[in-house]
Amino acid sequence: MNYVPFISRLKKNAEKYGERQAYRVYRDGGWQEVSWKKFIYNIGLVASALLREGFGPEDFIALYSSNCPEWTEIDYGAMAAKTVTVTIHAACSKDAASQILEETKPRIVFVGNAELADTVFEVAPDTERAVIIEGEHPKCQSLADFLKVDLAADWDRFVDSCRAEDLWTIVYTSGTTGEVRGAMLTHGNLCHQIEAHRDRLPDVNENDASFCMLPLSHVFERGWSCVQYSWGMTYHYCKPSPEVIKLLPEAKPAVILVVPRILEKIYAAVYDKFAQKNKFLQAIIDKCVKAGCRYQETLIRGETPGFKEKLSNFIADQIVFKKIRNLFGGHIKHLVVGSASLTSEIHEFFRASGIFINNGYGLTETTATVSSTLLGKSVPGTVGLPMDGMEIRLGEDSEIQVKGPNVMLGYYKKPEATKSVFTEDGFFRTGDVGAFETDGYLRITDRIKDLIRTSTGKYVAPQYLESRLAMSPLIEQAAVIGEGRSWVGALLVPNFAKLEEYAKRIGFSFSSWEELAVCPEIVNLVKKAIDELLSDVAKHERVQRIVLLTKPFTIQAGELTPTFKLRRRIIMEHYRDIIAAMDAWEAPKVFAAAGA
Repeated sequence: MNYVPFISRLKKNAEKYGERQAYRVYRDGGWQEVSWKKFIYNIGLVASALLREGFGPEDFIALYSSNCPEWTEIDYGAMAAKTVTVTIHAACSKDAASQILEETKPRIVFVGNAELADTVFEVAPDTERAVIIEGEHPKCQSLADFLKVDLAADWDRFVDSCRAEDLWTIVYTSGTTGEVRGAMLTHGNLCHQIEAHRDRLPDVNENDASFCMLPLSHVFERGWSCVQYSWGMTYHYCKPSPEVIKLLPEAKPAVILVVPRILEKIYAAVYDKFAQKNKFLQAIIDKCVKAGCRYQETLIRGETPGFKEKLSNFIADQIVFKKIRNLFGGHIKHLVVGSASLTSEIHEFFRASGIFINNGYGLTETTATVSSTLLGKSVPGTVGLPMDGMEIRLGEDSEIQVKGPNVMLGYYKKPEATKSVFTEDGFFRTGDVGAFETDGYLRITDRIKDLIRTSTGKYVAPQYLESRLAMSPLIEQAAVIGEGRSWVGALLVPNFAKLEEYAKRIGFSFSSWEELAVCPEIVNLVKKAIDELLSDVAKHERVQRIVLLTKPFTIQAGELTPTFKLRRRIIMEHYRDIIAAMDAWEAPKVFAAAGA
């Protein structure tokens, strides 16, 4: 790899693009535009302010905020000063925030708003200094005041001396076990990923835009932001909101990073609308989807579709698929999917829509991407080929093990934990179970620690079942259980709007969600939907017992990671009484509901 410091890349882009848009941010009902010239100036101001305070190599700052352009400018300004950024997810638990601040002891904590500032001073009362990005707080200096400095002529004094092995950041893992550990990533890790992604996104260029949808505090989106800025693209920011998708037609992104849950919700909403059509239209839509799937499969095989196949796909595109593409802005080139497995059904649906599903695989410890999909070869159920420079092998129990220039130095202040995740010959043990297809594509089957072994000795892969359950418009979240038991069950967070509609249709009067969750007719409706969704899985994998919960799994409660993966140990602990009650049910096919 030809190592070029990231900030050097940005400076060259600022010289090249000048007044062109570096980013747009949605605020006060409209898009505000910032040029490359202004962008690099803002980064220089942050670096100048840090240098004024005596920051430099081996000093730490913490970034505790939701997505905004200031997050990026602070991050990049710190990089210019060779200061290490510690990221804290805005929705993380107080325990996690406390641990991160205690372990790293940053000299300055940059907080997004007053609420996060309150959390900092509650969990880390000895915090030396805090700077608030938006709003005011009596114990914080405003970002505007912090940046009241003259641009230092040598604000980038450390850039040329930045080596590949120097520490860039500490990103705390959102591990599914509930334990957080700080992965130490280097400037070389980042720059390798910038170069490696060229091969997987060859059709993306400086004239394209991308959209910041996932948390910048997670290495997936943050790493991509660095990649796209290095390539001279235009980035779009907005506050986290379920309404984000409505902004995509205005942003017209070519690349969006998503987790499967986003596509699952869109898929469920689309099919729910289909279900409201009359039988004749439903039949036409079904034929359109099948025609689109056949057309894409022909292309994947490297064959040329015939006239009839082209015509069928054209008609399907006009009736169904064009509308799906327009949801994402109409200019999408890559829908990059990571963090968890995407079901084949959902993958095929969006692929049939003419959207390239770029399935990838990676971890915080590997600076995100380990493998990704080759252009034009999007295969459902797989996560592509290893990135350039990466070695991937399968170890004991088919565990995926990786080695390469994007693998972390280790966990901050945790030598024993670091030692435990590396093999003697230097491969990082991911904890994920995988297999290679005949074409070399990697398939992820589950987490080793997540695999459920029932009392009959059979194994159940819960992530696969949960992704299938999420396809139902009746289900918002699902956690499959059954370890050591003779049955497989599920804790379900239903779509209560749908349940309310059904309750009204059947004349069931209710005053709360708790009443809905224990109504036999309602539970039967959900159980029937589950049985249909899982009708093709092995008998020992079918969900026999369910509980409907009235409170969702959340990041704040520690039940979800920042990328919405389940933290099973914590969920099992929070709902141990309900699970114990499920144990007491007499027959496998008996199921009940309970609020929590």
